Amino acid sequence: MKHRLILPCLLLAVALATAGLSGCGAASRTPAPEFSSGADAAPSPDAAETASPAPVTGEAAWPVPETGIDFAPIQDFAPAGVVRAISDSQPGAGSDTGYYAIDRLQDGSARITFVDYATKQQIVLCSQPNCTHTSDACPAWYSYDNALRVYPLGDQLVVLQGGSFLPQDWLGDRAVPRVDILNADGSGRHTAFTFPSGCWVSTMPHYHMARDDENLYFVIQQTTEAGDRQAILCAAHAASGQVFALCGLPEDESHLIGGTDGTLVLEYTPGINESMDAAPADTQVVQLDLATRQRIPLTSYPFGSALTACDSEMFYLLSAGKVCSINLVDGSTAVEMPLTLPEGCSSIQRMYGVFDGRLVAATWTDGAMNTPGGLRFFAIDPTTGARTDLPYTTGEENALVPCQPLAETDTDFLCLAEQTSIAVTVAGAPEGQGQGSAAQYRYALVPKADFWAGTADMTPLPLN
Repeated sequence: MKHRLILPCLLLAVALATAGLSGCGAASRTPAPEFSSGADAAPSPDAAETASPAPVTGEAAWPVPETGIDFAPIQDFAPAGVVRAISDSQPGAGSDTGYYAIDRLQDGSARITFVDYATKQQIVLCSQPNCTHTSDACPAWYSYDNALRVYPLGDQLVVLQGGSFLPQDWLGDRAVPRVDILNADGSGRHTAFTFPSGCWVSTMPHYHMARDDENLYFVIQQTTEAGDRQAILCAAHAASGQVFALCGLPEDESHLIGGTDGTLVLEYTPGINESMDAAPADTQVVQLDLATRQRIPLTSYPFGSALTACDSEMFYLLSAGKVCSINLVDGSTAVEMPLTLPEGCSSIQRMYGVFDGRLVAATWTDGAMNTPGGLRFFAIDPTTGARTDLPYTTGEENALVPCQPLAETDTDFLCLAEQTSIAVTVAGAPEGQGQGSAAQYRYALVPKADFWAGTADMTPLPLN
């Protein structure tokens, strides 16, 4: 039966448990901020665009801390094209031909799946006849969902096994963080890099990943022998399997926001990890030149007052009252566009990213956070500030979920069509351990025109 689209009237907050948060928190703490650009003064509301800024001198990136990890020589690293962000709370990532994702199972195992844009089919990424996709005989199967993430880069796939920051002896090697390389069809799987104990790949929704044409950028966390934690920005080169340490990161929870050709945009908030009695400083946004590891200030804003996102050319700051756009190529700042939130809402809680040139976001009506009926799902045109309220789809047991875009082609969106929570008991776990829950996702491929009109058929594609 086809799922019908409904404009928001009732939604359980759990439906957004995996939404990508591109920013540093809810935008409800302060009024609309006065953004300051590291390259230019605040824009005049009467000007269509400010003059191009004077060049800004960069400074060296944060040094790589002592890690004891056998990274590849940094002189062998080279960026390759436009850098784009990937929310690490999404179930997968798209390529030109389809969408790769991790499908989780009740015994704690998982497998790689692929949505083919051409055939509109979702399959387990395995070509072996009569395979059950539930054992080591299947190249798409992993015995343990070790915070798995899969990312296509050219003709290769990079699979990150995240590791466990709460070590459990019974997991053994299954809890070790690794970098696997596969061919795009799932063949040729091998482990290219293994991190030592005391490390884990950050899969918290405060770091995110990014990629260019050949490299995957991610954050590795390491706990030292003294018990201190340190963060290192890494790059995994898909074709060679080499992993590089690009720079250290501040202890202030750095977020990978996106980038442009050869540069990565990231943000951090000094003092965010200090005492709750002390207010953190403004959030700082910088561009990191990946070839030289020089960082250049881009802008700053009061902590908690805006959400951020990038496409390949622009950096966006979305607050409760306006949207500001900064050109990543020349540093110019476009006029701030005012926007109007849905009725009963005074802030914006979540940013999903930039899709078809629009900022897709969500918020709750005031006082209704995490309660039924309060969620609002919408898109903002950053050039005009115009808001489009977006539809929801009925899911399991008539629960309502947003038609969240995950990837796009020239004509279509790959959307999250269904999310189901399953009970998990990890195979081999001692009694009373290894129990929890996991989310299973199903997808729909819909024309963009139908999505924006609220008429898209969100029937989930079957998994074959």
